[in-house]
Formats: sequence, structure tokens, C-alpha cells
Amino acid sequence: WLDESIIQDITPKLLGDWPNTYTYTKALSEYLIQQEKGNLNIAIIRPSIVGASWHEPFPGWIDSFNGTSGIFVAAGKGILRTVIANNEAVADMIPVDVAINLTLAAGWYTAVHRPKNMLVYNCTTGGINPFFWGEMEQYVMSTFKRNPLEQAFRTPNTHLTSNYLINQYWITVSHKAPAIL
Repeated sequence: WLDESIIQDITPKLLGDWPNTYTYTKALSEYLIQQEKGNLNIAIIRPSIVGASWHEPFPGWIDSFNGTSGIFVAAGKGILRTVIANNEAVADMIPVDVAINLTLAAGWYTAVHRPKNMLVYNCTTGGINPFFWGEMEQYVMSTFKRNPLEQAFRTPNTHLTSNYLINQYWITVSHKAPAIL
């Protein structure tokens, strides 16, 4: 309901040291829970990027194409050809069943032990078992070449680059030019 120019003016002031609205609103939510929890025993689970399942209900299960799953499927169908990303950055993905199991375990622990302070669980793998976006590119592409998706638009061939100009080149060559043709 606010005018766009007002939003652009107040957003940097609201964010302060937070890098973006996503992290800011998560912090606000946690603060609100802390302030309003009263006598309730509360635990917060902070998963990193939630991806397909590891084991349950079966390996690779997803129920939507949101987030990275959608990106992977678009790459597998040959629609997405370039992504701007840092190949050396950690792709801190956590399988959905691991995040759910932690949520269940934290709920049980909180209910049984009733800790006085609110417990916060960071559900990540990057610090223990880092996996990088450059590796992810190789695994995703080799998987789709071995196991092609049905009704693919073209052969999967996605490239990750941190270089803006190279990314723009691939957008022009692999996205815009075919769309015009």
C-alpha cells in the first residue's frame, strides 16, 4: 500500500546492518517469538537451503519446484543455460528429511526437558561437509545427462559464472537469441 519511492527510501534505514529483507524479516520473527513466548518452551530451527530428501520418503523426493529444485529442473530441461554464482561458495543445502527430523527431535527435547532459554538449532552442513556450487554444477549436469528428464526443451548445458559479462553473453546467446528465433 506504500508508494514505491517511499519503500525505496525507508528500506535501507529499516535494514540497518542486515544484508537483505529476507534475513531482516527472519531476525524480526525470531525477536518477536522471543519477546512474546511467555511461559511457552520454544525452539527455533534454522535450516540452510532445504533441498530434496536424503532417505525419507525416498531419496530425491521433493513436493514442489521452489528454490533450488526449480533451478535444477529448469537446467535439466535445458531451459536454464546460465546462472550467476560463485563456484567457490558453499552450496549449503540440507535434505528436507534431515531438517524435519531435527524439527521433531528439537520439539521432543523442548517438550521433555523444558529449557529455560529459547534454543536455536542451525541445521546446516557447510561447516562440516562443504559442497561448492561449482561441484553442484558438475553433479547436476552429469545426472541429467545420464538420466534425461521427459519433454526436455534441449540438452542440459548450464554454466555457473561469477563474471557479469560472461553471464550476460550466455543470456544473450542461450536465452534471448533462441527466444527471438
